[in-house]
Amino acid sequence: MTENETQPLIGVQLGAHSVFDEGVDHCLDLLQETAGVNALFVYSHTYQGFAKERSPAALAPDHGVPVKDPSGRNTTRVWVEPHEKYYAGTILRHKRLPGDEEYADRDVLATLIEPARKRGMKLYARVLEGSGAALAAYLPNWLKALTVDCYGRINHHPCWNNPDYRNWWLGTVEDLFKSYPLDGFQWGAERVGPLSHLVYNHRLGQNAPICFCEHCQAKGRAEGISVERARAGFRALHEYVGARRGGGERPVDGVQVGALRILLRYPEILAWEMLWRNSKEALAAQIYGAIKTISPDAQIGRHIDHQQSTWDQIYRAAVSYGEIARYSDFIKPILYHDIAGPRIKHWHLGRMHEALWQEHSLAALLEAFYGVNGYDKTVEPGLDELDNTGLSPDYVYRETKRAVDGVAGQVPIYAGIGLDVPWQGDHFPTDPDKLAQAVERAFAAGAGGIVISREYDEMRLENLRAIGKAIRSHRG
Repeated sequence: MTENETQPLIGVQLGAHSVFDEGVDHCLDLLQETAGVNALFVYSHTYQGFAKERSPAALAPDHGVPVKDPSGRNTTRVWVEPHEKYYAGTILRHKRLPGDEEYADRDVLATLIEPARKRGMKLYARVLEGSGAALAAYLPNWLKALTVDCYGRINHHPCWNNPDYRNWWLGTVEDLFKSYPLDGFQWGAERVGPLSHLVYNHRLGQNAPICFCEHCQAKGRAEGISVERARAGFRALHEYVGARRGGGERPVDGVQVGALRILLRYPEILAWEMLWRNSKEALAAQIYGAIKTISPDAQIGRHIDHQQSTWDQIYRAAVSYGEIARYSDFIKPILYHDIAGPRIKHWHLGRMHEALWQEHSLAALLEAFYGVNGYDKTVEPGLDELDNTGLSPDYVYRETKRAVDGVAGQVPIYAGIGLDVPWQGDHFPTDPDKLAQAVERAFAAGAGGIVISREYDEMRLENLRAIGKAIRSHRG
């Protein structure tokens, strides 16, 4: 066993454009010299669409190359060369437009293979599931793979049970692993189930519960679920939550009792939530099996986003780390301690307070959040501090340990350590000392490695060096 194989994995999430913007040697040398990176998690496809939402100030100005304004760029969404023969089972195709899209004539994996090997770096392809109206306009036949909401309307998310969507993913990973000598693959899908969406994420007039397409209906009936009652229950709950957000009159028995009344009368809501969760996990298992058939030694891992790792109790109840480990070689939960402050306040507590938890103050909801998750209230920020202060390194320790204990030795946990993650498109600064402590606490909790996140082009060198210092201290 080589020295590199005995060391913890120190990965970084790297946008493919950065490789070409900075030059491959400059980029890899900077990562290795500052943070001791030994694994690259590189986007092979970028359908997630958040890059343009960032201001130039959100990007690191100290990488030695000029910052480019994301809003003015038209980069390709496909950073590898697709091979038609792998997509015979689906009507969906990846699309490149050389001449119209920046870097559409470049192949990031082919570019990185030798430079990464020369530096002892492992190379992982990384894909984050995409959605949104832009994809429907961009990808041929995308509309035919989309979900249908409880009112019969097409939604912008693709459907886990649509055979064309499933086969598109299987064709994609077959293409990647038959075309490139990759060390592994990281797959992520950051959307939540229909019940989680209503409870934690509902926005007035948007995104009614999904999916009731022909494929989901057939699967539901095969599992003995009444499609009609599931649809009726979700309509009732969706309209109930919408009325609460819209300022409707408080129900006589209280907001939460009213929601529970709907759940008790329509238990099919819970059954449909599990059907949706199980469909996602079935696709993840198929992706895992397909890659292992082609490349048995490849390391296949799951990206668990911030809502799923930190505040979605419904997700935690439906899918445990131990279950995900059965079709994963590693799990990478997002544990972005600094940006967790405003995210928890506005994405979680604020939305809860606007809907089913109107009868509780935000301060009471925060205290309950800390209590339910087992966080130390004496070290975590108060409500008035969340906008400007992240959670403590102790948060990273506790969530890493929960994941490590959850998998019970089946697979390693690679803690997703966040730095300089933007908030509302602008830079949210990371404290290098707290960052170093977060790395140390992740390893103290049993992490088998870390993945430096969210995106390399946002990471200030001072913070990358802080990670490198913590890694050297951990190694002794």
